Order: sequence, then C-alpha cells, then structure tokens
Amino acid sequence: MTNTSVLGKSVPRPDALDKVTGGKEYPVNVVLPGMLHAKLLRSPYPHARIISIDASAAEKLPGVKAVLLPKDVPQLKYCPVYFVPTLAPSMVQDMLIMSDTVRYAGQPVAAVAATSARIAEQALELIEVEYEELPAVFDTDTAMADGALQIHEGAENNVAVNPVVTFGDVEAGFEKADHIFEGTYQTQRVHTCYMEPRVCVVDSDTGGKLTVHSSMQHLFGLREKLAFVLDMPESKVRVIKPAYIGGGFGGKLDIGYIEPVAALLSLRTGKPVRIEQTRYEDFITTTRNPIKVYLKTGITKEGKFVARYAESTLDCGAHATHGAEVINVHGMFGILLTYPCADQYWEGKTVYTNNMIGGGFRGYGSPQGAFAVESQIDEICEELGFDPVEFRLNNSYKEGEPHPFNPQAKLDSYRFQDCLQQAAERIGWSSRTPVASDPGVKKRGIGLGCQPIWVSGCVGFPDIYEHSGAIVKLNRDGTADLSTAAIDLGSGQITTLCMIAAEELGLAADQVRMTYADTDTVPFDAPSHASRVTYSSGNAVKAAAAEAKQRLLEVAGGLLEASPDDLEVRAGMVCVKGSPDSKISVIDVVTRAEAPYVVMTEEGPQPTNLAEKGTIIGLSSMAPPANPSPASVEFVEVEVDTETGQVAILRVVFAHDLGKLIHPAGAEGQVEGGFQQGMGFALMENIAFDPDSGACLSSDFLDYKMPTAVEMPPKIESIFIESNEPTGPFGAKSLSEPCVTVPAPAIANAIYNAVGVRVRDLPITPEKILAGLGKL
Repeated sequence: MTNTSVLGKSVPRPDALDKVTGGKEYPVNVVLPGMLHAKLLRSPYPHARIISIDASAAEKLPGVKAVLLPKDVPQLKYCPVYFVPTLAPSMVQDMLIMSDTVRYAGQPVAAVAATSARIAEQALELIEVEYEELPAVFDTDTAMADGALQIHEGAENNVAVNPVVTFGDVEAGFEKADHIFEGTYQTQRVHTCYMEPRVCVVDSDTGGKLTVHSSMQHLFGLREKLAFVLDMPESKVRVIKPAYIGGGFGGKLDIGYIEPVAALLSLRTGKPVRIEQTRYEDFITTTRNPIKVYLKTGITKEGKFVARYAESTLDCGAHATHGAEVINVHGMFGILLTYPCADQYWEGKTVYTNNMIGGGFRGYGSPQGAFAVESQIDEICEELGFDPVEFRLNNSYKEGEPHPFNPQAKLDSYRFQDCLQQAAERIGWSSRTPVASDPGVKKRGIGLGCQPIWVSGCVGFPDIYEHSGAIVKLNRDGTADLSTAAIDLGSGQITTLCMIAAEELGLAADQVRMTYADTDTVPFDAPSHASRVTYSSGNAVKAAAAEAKQRLLEVAGGLLEASPDDLEVRAGMVCVKGSPDSKISVIDVVTRAEAPYVVMTEEGPQPTNLAEKGTIIGLSSMAPPANPSPASVEFVEVEVDTETGQVAILRVVFAHDLGKLIHPAGAEGQVEGGFQQGMGFALMENIAFDPDSGACLSSDFLDYKMPTAVEMPPKIESIFIESNEPTGPFGAKSLSEPCVTVPAPAIANAIYNAVGVRVRDLPITPEKILAGLGKL
C-alpha cells in the first residue's frame, strides 16, 4: 500500500465552520433580486380525472404574477431519474410535469407565482378544480389481480417492469438439497429524512437561458432532465453546483416537479422563481420502496447453499421512477449475489398502485433484500444447529475469485471473512447465550447482518452513467483549486476529494480547496450515489492532480536543471530525489510559470523561458477502471423488555473492507449515520396513509418517528479492514451504503436471540414483539 502523508488522518472538514455558523451556501438560502415565490396546488384524490380548472380568481389576487395549469406545460413523458439517459430503454417514461389525470393524492395540478409565499398560498385556495373521481388501488396484490383497474396504459396487470434472472437449474438444485426453507419478508415505506427540504430557484435571461439553483445530487442529470421536459437544448440550461446540500441519501436523485414548474414560471414572468417544499410535500415526494420477498432456499446437510428461488414485489406507487432500477439492484445485490449458489431463480415485479411515488434511498433495494436473506440464514442456522458466523464463513466468496457481478474481473481486494471474524471477536460472539435464555424481564441478545457484495459505482450496469471529471489548478500562493461536478451531500465528499488531490500534489490537506462549478465550466460527473464518489470521482481527481503535478515538475525541472522524472513533491517543495538540498518551493515554481516572459532585473530586461509559461493546471475526464466490491458485517447487542416490547440497542460493532482508509472521522460518520437510518428502518420508521383516500398522514417529524440521540446506542465501534484496491485512488474503494443495509437484519436476529420472536415484517414494533410472546 502507498505510504501517504495526508491520507488516513482525520483532517477538519473545510465546510464545517460555514455550516455551524448559518450555512449560507445551502441552496435553501439562495436569494436573488426580484425573486418570486411559487406554490403547488395538489390533488386531494388518489385517482381522478380533471374536468375543469378555473384560476381566474387566483390570477386577480394582488401580488400574483402567474398561474400555471396542465394546459400550459409541455406534455412530454419522461423518466425523472438523473443517472440514466432520459429515454433509457431500461427505465419507464410515464411522468408529466402536470396532467389531466391524477394518480396519487398530492400530485400537483396547478401552480402560482407571487411576490410572497403567503400570497401564493392564498391564491391556491382560490383555484377551483372539478374532478371525476376514479377507483383507486393501494396494494400490489389487488393491483395485479385479473380485471384490476389499469393505472397506466400498456402496463398489463399494473406491472411496470418484470425482470427475471436465472443461474443454473434451480429445480435440479432443490433436488440436491437436504433441507428446504421458505419465508415471506415484508418491508415498509420510509422517508429519507434529509434536513434541507427540496428547494430550487430558477432564473431566466432575455435569451431564454435558465440558471438553476437546487438541492439535488446530480448537476448534469438535472440539466439533462430539465432541458428534456421543457423541450429546449441543454445549452439553454445552466445548473449551479451548491457548495453543499443538507442531505440527500438518494432522495434527491431525480428531477422533482418544482424545477420544471419554477422554470416555466420564470420564463413567463421574466423573474427568478423560488419553490421550497414543506416537510409534508417532501414526505410525498420520495420514499424507499416497500418490497415483499418470498424466499425459498435449499441447503445440504453440511450447510451449503445449493438452490434459491425468490420472488420480489415492489410497490412503486403511481409512477415507476426509480422502481425500474431499484428492483434490479435489489434482486442482484440484495439476493442473488450475496453468497455463492450455483442454481438460482429470481423474479421481480415493479407494480403500479395509487400510492405516492417512490424514489432512491441509500442502499437502493439492497436493505430490503438483506433483511430477507440474512433473517432466513439465521432461521436456517437455528433449525439445523449451525453457528451463524461459521455458516456465513463457509458460504462466502474468497479474495481472488471471479467477481460474481462481472466474472471477467476478480475480487482483488476482498476481506469479507476478515470483517466477519474480527467483528465476531470484538462483540464477544463466542459468549453469546442461547435463544431467550437470559433470565429476568429484560433479556439481551446478539445478532448479525452482512452485505457480502456491494459496489464502488456503476460500471457494468446497463444504461447508467459512470464517468467523472475534474480540474486542478495550482496558485501562486502554493495552494490548489479543485473543481468537480461531484455534489457534497453532507457526508464529507469535499474533504475526501481534496485530500486525494493534496496527496497527489504533495500539499497539505488545507492547501486544496473546492471551488465554484456549474454545468458550463466543469466536466461531467455522475451523481453522488451508489457509493461511488471516493472511488470513481476520486480516481478522476487523482488523474487531474497528476497532470497538474507533471506540468509542475516540468517547469521545476528547468529551474533545477533536472529531469522531471528525477523530481518529487513533498510538503510543498519540489525536490531532486536523493538530493534533499536541491529543491524549490511550489510557490516559486508556479510564480515563475505565471511571470512575464521578460523580467526586469538589476542588469536590465532578461528573457526567461517561453516553454515554462502558463497556468499549471490538470484536467481529467474518464470512466473508472473497474467496480471493486467492498464487504460489510455488523453485530448488534439488544435488550428487549418482555413486558413492554421495547427494544434498546446497547452496542454495535461494524466491520468494513474499504481498501485504503482516506478520512477516518468521515468514515466513522458514515457508519454512525447509516446505523441511525438502519435502526429506524428496523424498529420504528413507517409512513402512514389513510386506507380510504391514500393521503399521507405523516406530515412532519412529529408524526414520523425516527431515532434520536435518546434511542441511539451508547457505543458504535468501527473496524476498518484496510486492503489495497489496485484500481482505486491510493488503494481506496467504497463505504457508504452498506452502513445502512446491515442494521435491520442484525437487529432482527438479535431480537430473536434475546426473546425467541421472529418478526418478518418491518418495522419490528413493541406490539409485534408482544404478540410474538403471546401477550397481545
């Protein structure tokens, strides 16, 4: 592994002070002169046809500048997902900015721009809409039944996509099995709970070009989708990169209604238009899709997987959005590729209902699959008497084996077994007590969950963008400016990328800063998603820094009368290798490169060297070389009160194979934040709906329970297993998403170990535990 001087240190985040003193760079704080405020009128019905809309009274209200109705917007069907081409064959184009048909409660049907948000809200109350209510369906089984009302034309039995993947001969595999296990596992609809709401400000100039500020996860995806839905050239849309956003977690990976509506209102009024969603509007904008998994698994008497049959049904709500891709990631990385098994069959169905639409969420289908697979593994071990750790070790992939997702590649850096063994030792697995054997009312238990195979980006995924770019420029004060389209979601992407650039340039971490970027000035980068930024964007940043460094060494070589190949950069100095006294500062080299060709000296004008002149800069635009797999294991100790059903998390041990550890504090933050989200998914989070109207009943964080500091465990221990990923920047690969995938199965398995209650439908509430104990 490379010896480094910057990497592996918990340097301060460069944006930390700005955030804690007000966060003026958050998109929610963007204010432009003459800015109007817009609000959306939303349907109260889950399924209806609009007969008429009368907005005349709203248009006459003082302060109202424009009203937008379905007849005023382009009627181009599109897929809103940022990371695929708009008309990608693998996705479903079924959305409109506004439509005469309403398919879920909360769908926008009109918009108003006014001089204040209050006036815009008043104007919405003056708009009269006549609806023809239509029958609605809220569960996937009813939606798929013969004769069910068709929500979208052309989707037979309301199935938007229906992927099937087979390996080997599953029937022959089950014939080899000594034991067969079956189970159905259900997950719920949960919200991403980012702190900064979806918000945008869109301005238009006299030539019709749009400038967009938005809290989103992909600069170029927003440009592409907005240009498409407005039927204008992409060159007419400029998206400004925010310095950071207040969280995303996958929930801002698609174009919302607000950007197209704000753009149309700006074009109509000639003014910048701002739309900020309320927390209720955020709740009905994006969620993790609920998935029901039927899992049938064949096991030999020696404890080896020989067959797996699975069916997954995903409720995508009124539009497919991410559901067409989530179901595939779920099937592959949540079920089929988790552990080696030669004979497998999986079928997925993404099903339309009149529920709210789903979206991206950290893990992208894998948490739902892991809950099913990891729960059933523990059920198998309990029934057959296998140790759950040993069972997983005996069924795992090994370093050097072909990569299960891309067999042409190998698992060159893969330490799943090390993760499992080290975490088991740290939690004290060998001392774990038998099921429900702890005396007393409050019983303790230990469980585990694993993500054996994951990604470092999207190389190999059909129709998904996966390339990155960066610009690195050296300054005369010895610092460097880094500019990329990678978005910082709040999890430290700025810090990590600046550290990679600093390491390559031989500078201190605080000598590299992330600078301004927009879609007109920087190369394309795929979104901040899919655990890709450190690996994919990091490789591009390292390449741009290397190009800048090479130019630095060329100029320095002329000054030191040495070959660039004989030079190195350390601590801001360019040195001749093996001759530490022969050196020159980066400041002096850059100053010389940008100095006039002829300089005035005591002896008079003196020419320098034209070949050394010019800004020292590096540019990259590239696809990452591979898609290496990290691995994660988490052990959780719980205490269950058998009188109340309450679950307390006492201790967490998380082990992860991440290649080179770049920023330890940032990595620990990923683990802790991921556990908070995974704990909520396991125990409490659940968006509530009115069973008759389909209306969302979770309007804010008072109505929607998620873990706070009170519920979080007192101790979360992170074990980072370092290896050298040969294709990664300084040996690094990914971390983020497995942190949220593994907590739910680990908690479920720990609860079973504590009290002997197996809950197969999330969340695991006190009522379900008490029912399992026979007390309800």
